Amino acid sequence: MKHPYLYPLCIQLPAAPDPDNPEFLRILGQLQARGFYGVELNLLDFSEKGRQRLQTVLDAHGLKLTMIASGAYAKQNGLSLSSTDETARAATVDALEKILKYAGKCGAGVICGFLKGGPDGNHAVCAAQMRRSLGELAGRGALECAPLYLEATNHYEALLVNTVAEGAAFAREAGGPVQVLPDTYHMNIEECSPVAALSAYGELFRNLHISDNNRYYPGFGAIDFHAVLRALRGLNYNGTITIEGRNFGSLAEDIDQTCAYLSGAAQRAAREIAVA
Repeated sequence: MKHPYLYPLCIQLPAAPDPDNPEFLRILGQLQARGFYGVELNLLDFSEKGRQRLQTVLDAHGLKLTMIASGAYAKQNGLSLSSTDETARAATVDALEKILKYAGKCGAGVICGFLKGGPDGNHAVCAAQMRRSLGELAGRGALECAPLYLEATNHYEALLVNTVAEGAAFAREAGGPVQVLPDTYHMNIEECSPVAALSAYGELFRNLHISDNNRYYPGFGAIDFHAVLRALRGLNYNGTITIEGRNFGSLAEDIDQTCAYLSGAAQRAAREIAVA
């Protein structure tokens, strides 16, 4: 196999306040040793100085910044693309434009999860507000700076884009490099058939979040990720897979255990595909 996990493997991490933080560097070293392709980081600092230092640190470990997660920044600043408060919505559009420009310099995408807004509100009204926000970003040319990924998150967390189909509708209407980000944890809650959802919208995603049904890393719950990997290969998928979730033990221990699990699942899937 070209990749030990069948696909380029990434992981979402909280960004260290200082890229030279010893624990952050130790984890990056572990990821490098385990054959990871890249990282998603929940950033709060979008300064040019911070970007350059972060890039230097990641380059030293052979890791790419594949995605910028916006959830921590959205929570810290009370942001929502679907807010009915025009001041808050406008501030969110401005903030996302800034993040997209930053991401463009990094060659990364931007995840729109919590940034969509919370679970409350009138669906039709909030959907119209989000379409308005995406339209304003398109009008400013911000969506051309970097890919924007609308993450399909469950209805306990968000009112909008609970399914891959709903995300696809927003993405197609927005046009440009707007894509969908499926997540196996959320799909396990919202989709009748996760595999069918992935198959139907395979052209609209280039990254898949992998998290078990209990929100721990793959291998700590009940989802069969061997079947997920086989399904992706059946779609001729050529994107990345990214671990996202909470930790069962320490971060370092969980990385080792989920890598062992995913490596085994990938080898099994590769063998079955070879004889199919």
